[in-house]
Amino acid sequence: MTRRTENKTVNVEWGVPSIDEAVCTLCGLCADVCPSFSIRKKDGKPVVVPDGMFGCLACGHCMAVCPSGAICVTGRGLTGEDVFPLPPVAARATTAALEGLFQARRSTRHYEDKQVARATIDHLLAMSSTAPMGFPPSPVGVVVINGKERVQELAKDLTAAFKKWLFLGTPLGSVILRLMMDKPSVKMMRDFVLPVAKAIIEARAANRDLLFYNAPCVILFHYPMKDTVDPTIACSFATMAAETLGLGSCMIGTVPPALQGDRKLRLKWGVPEKNFPSIAMTLGYPSVKFRNGIRRHFKSVEYI
Repeated sequence: MTRRTENKTVNVEWGVPSIDEAVCTLCGLCADVCPSFSIRKKDGKPVVVPDGMFGCLACGHCMAVCPSGAICVTGRGLTGEDVFPLPPVAARATTAALEGLFQARRSTRHYEDKQVARATIDHLLAMSSTAPMGFPPSPVGVVVINGKERVQELAKDLTAAFKKWLFLGTPLGSVILRLMMDKPSVKMMRDFVLPVAKAIIEARAANRDLLFYNAPCVILFHYPMKDTVDPTIACSFATMAAETLGLGSCMIGTVPPALQGDRKLRLKWGVPEKNFPSIAMTLGYPSVKFRNGIRRHFKSVEYI
């Protein structure tokens, strides 16, 4: 049984769920977990609803919970072949193991002069793609700049972009800043962003790389909208995946704003015309081994 769900008010491709009635056990779990109500119970039987509240999100919840493999969802980048058995609980990370991983992960700014194999990067990205997203499937895009020469070419291009920012530190630039930004943003630009840009420029002139720390690989995450957390969540997953693969990483927040202001530069470095660079990370084999963890704290925790 297959019915295409449509939403006439939103121009979105919806998923297409189908139920194999010959295999269905009538447990109803698919209807219980469907967040968009595209599958509902009717006379004790799960059925696909063509006019659900949103249309099928292709989140895959129904396929993930079905005990008999009776459900298939296609569309929005999903196919029936994307379903796989979860590893047994005993094969998953324990709380202690995951906590140890969190504690061990640190931002890496010293790398060995060693290339990261494409197969290793592909493995990292496959792990990172499991990151949760606000509206599945995630439209997060990834650009991999692999190889020190290419990374340094990107660093050179970005340094040229940073030089343009220095105008904002002049009296006229300060006036423009105040007209464009709120007070906290102006303070951040004046006290942090511009000094960092200046340091990167000066280091580049001295043949030092304060932007990517001579990493052999940079991964850039981009997205169709500016203000979203999806790329940052995916990047965070990537940094943890890197740790499990013996790699070091560092999230670089200065790259996206430099690219956003230069269309030609965005296109040169693989960011689609209508997408926005969101976050970047360096990747490579760390040359420094940390022996101790550093306990950190939230600024405040309140139970209300």
